[in-house]
Amino acid sequence: MFKPKSYHESFARFFENPTRDGFREFMKTNAGELRSCDFKAEWPEQSGLSRHILGLANTGGGCLVVGVAEADDRTLDPHGLLALKDKADVTNGIKNYLPSPLLNVIDIVDFSFDASEYPKLIGKRFQVLFVVDLPTCLPFVAIRDGANVRQSAIYIRHEGVTEEANYDELQGIINRRLATGHSTQGEIDLNTHVKQLRVLYSFVLRRHERLGALLNFRVLEALSTPNPKYPQEDFEAFVVRMIEQKKSRIAEELSVSRAPG
Repeated sequence: MFKPKSYHESFARFFENPTRDGFREFMKTNAGELRSCDFKAEWPEQSGLSRHILGLANTGGGCLVVGVAEADDRTLDPHGLLALKDKADVTNGIKNYLPSPLLNVIDIVDFSFDASEYPKLIGKRFQVLFVVDLPTCLPFVAIRDGANVRQSAIYIRHEGVTEEANYDELQGIINRRLATGHSTQGEIDLNTHVKQLRVLYSFVLRRHERLGALLNFRVLEALSTPNPKYPQEDFEAFVVRMIEQKKSRIAEELSVSRAPG
């Protein structure tokens, strides 16, 4: 569907500064859904709402306008909500499906129109859920299955629809993350990791001393008991296991098969 430039501009102004006047102008110029904006007559059920939020978050942010129905000809009818939904209920419902960083960039704003220059809004109430763009945490992934969302799936917005990302779209999401230069891993070398691990092990006694005196090894063995909290896997075994896992990861990154041994 053709969308006039003024429609995109009014949405951009409203998203940047979500005021009643901005909402009114956006609805007056409406020409159907955008990739960054979805309209719902009522609040979707929890997993469906989470799906749309994930799609918006992976596509540069946007908003979900609740209280606006879409007609068969793709035009919008701002019929309003019978009652505004408690924002805590919305948040509690979606937190089971969304990663925590995404929950921190969601906001819900209420709009009520007792009077308006746009007659279709008079006496009506709406709620808008905003999703701020957070490219440093991309991609956002569903953390559990639901009626309308699949665990570990990555969703993206297209024009008026939320779907799972294909290969090319996923690459685009990852490239947006890389462009930020942000990394969630500390920039420390292997020697530092090993040194820190050895320090951690030094805080765990292999045995509990009964007398606490300085005795020779044989006497210490006789006067102490094993510490049940000491890790079953000793340091060397752990390092060997980490080496094997790292070899497998490197082979996976290089798309080659590991040689035995």
